Amino acid sequence: MALDENNYRNEEAKRKAEEHRIWRESLASISVGWELALPMFGGVILGQVIDRFIGTTYIFTIGLLLFGIVSGYYNLARAIQRIKSEKKNIDGEVEYQKFEEDELDDIDELW
Repeated sequence: MALDENNYRNEEAKRKAEEHRIWRESLASISVGWELALPMFGGVILGQVIDRFIGTTYIFTIGLLLFGIVSGYYNLARAIQRIKSEKKNIDGEVEYQKFEEDELDDIDELW
């Protein structure tokens, strides 16, 4: 009976670890898009404000748009390197461990 309960708990821990991994990868993918888009939009908006304040034609808008594109792709490259390094640590497999009962309670609190 105790063996079945431990097997059930370990299977449950594996399932929750896999769900956690999927969510982490999904959020990393979503953040990559934001890291690319926000500097571009921020540059355009800030450039528009500066151009209107100074009274120039689209000089700062174009300049800050280009700066936003460069910084956005720099952020994208950093995010890809971060994701690759995390994948190297995992090696494509999730290592599972046997959990004690108090550790399983801590995992349940997270969810």
